[in-house]
Amino acid sequence: MFKLKKLALVSLLALAGCTSLEPEYQRPEMPVPQYFSVTRNALVESDSITTPGWQTFFVSPSLKQVISLSLVHNSDLKTASLKVAQAAAQYNLTDSERYPQLTGSTDANYSGGFRNPSTTERKYSIGMGLSLELDFFGRLKNMSEAEQQRFFASEQAQRAAHILVVSGVAQSYLNRSRAEQQLTIARQTLQNYQRSYQFMEQRARMGNSTLLALEQARGQTETARTDIAKREGELAQANHALQLIVGQYTLPKDATLSTEKVTEIVKLPANLSSDILLQRPDIIEAEHLLMADNADIGAARAAFFPSVSLTGNLSGSSTNITNLFDAANGLWNFMPKIELPIFNGGKNRANLSLAEIRQQMSVVNYEQKIQTAFKEVADALSLRATIAAQIEAQRRYLNSLRITQHRANVLYGNGAVSFIEILDTERTLFSAQQTLVDLEFDQQLNEITLFAALGGGWIE
Repeated sequence: MFKLKKLALVSLLALAGCTSLEPEYQRPEMPVPQYFSVTRNALVESDSITTPGWQTFFVSPSLKQVISLSLVHNSDLKTASLKVAQAAAQYNLTDSERYPQLTGSTDANYSGGFRNPSTTERKYSIGMGLSLELDFFGRLKNMSEAEQQRFFASEQAQRAAHILVVSGVAQSYLNRSRAEQQLTIARQTLQNYQRSYQFMEQRARMGNSTLLALEQARGQTETARTDIAKREGELAQANHALQLIVGQYTLPKDATLSTEKVTEIVKLPANLSSDILLQRPDIIEAEHLLMADNADIGAARAAFFPSVSLTGNLSGSSTNITNLFDAANGLWNFMPKIELPIFNGGKNRANLSLAEIRQQMSVVNYEQKIQTAFKEVADALSLRATIAAQIEAQRRYLNSLRITQHRANVLYGNGAVSFIEILDTERTLFSAQQTLVDLEFDQQLNEITLFAALGGGWIE
């Protein structure tokens, strides 16, 4: 008879948790076109690509050093790491409810009268309690599954933060380099303007030029000084922004500003499938959150059904501590308990409605994440072709301006043109040089944006 009861109890425990009321999960369809239009940007023949890690994508040793420093000191990454640990602890806490809870206790009781203190009574007791909820309808299992999915989501959020920091450091580094190049051009231009002013001053003393032309040359020199002051402020701000995202205000001495190329070109096939977006950590994170909300629906449904719990206790008591473990002084009890929800003011129905609404919101969030990611990639691809065309045109324009400047100086020396035309040519040339620098840096910034938008940068 005892063996039959034991077999029945073991079977009951084995069946616990076998049923789940969670809806069958189905990944939402991609709410974007199947392919990107990248025919003009195709660099490889394969139909699929794998984005490289940041150490492969970035080729500048100086930039790599700064990125490595940021991965240690950046506050956002520290916070993301702590959130992963928090989610893991929450999952372990919730999952522990699925397993038997064993507790032990012991106490001693001393009592006696005030008039006869020698008649003190002593009583000792010890006990153990075991409790278990039989998860027939998967409530605890679904709750644990939901927290596990949120833990997975936190890991992906950490990876997304990693990519954001890597791309942010690279962009700040480029912005700082751009500011230095612009400052260098402004200082070189000032030197040219000062030579022009000295030349005009000599001509004015000899009576070969007017005071008006001299003042025009002076004005152009002061304009260059104004631009230098502006560029110095921009360089300082760019340096502060880089220090902030790195998380350290003392950068390595060899992490100097550089005008070298810092990135590789992201190689793409002619037919780039939008499925590549599914490798982005933020989209994987959104899907894990959707799966967590899906599991919450199962837990909310299970609340409509009975809950079965088993509680057992073993205890012993004695006035003599040496006899405390004597079987004759022991007691046991076993209390199976069934709770059936009858009326709770619509609480369970409201919880289920709330879980279903949250699941629907997660679907919308997942689709929105994909649409945003698609736009980021499409924008970067479109900008890639247009920037390349602008750079080619700007370089041709700059060469033309240099030829124009040379001819204007020759004509001015022969008295064929006025000095104002020389000044206009120099101003135009200065502006064209600054524009070319901006375009070349925008091209590298766009490659970084595309690299991050495709989900690259996580692999160390």
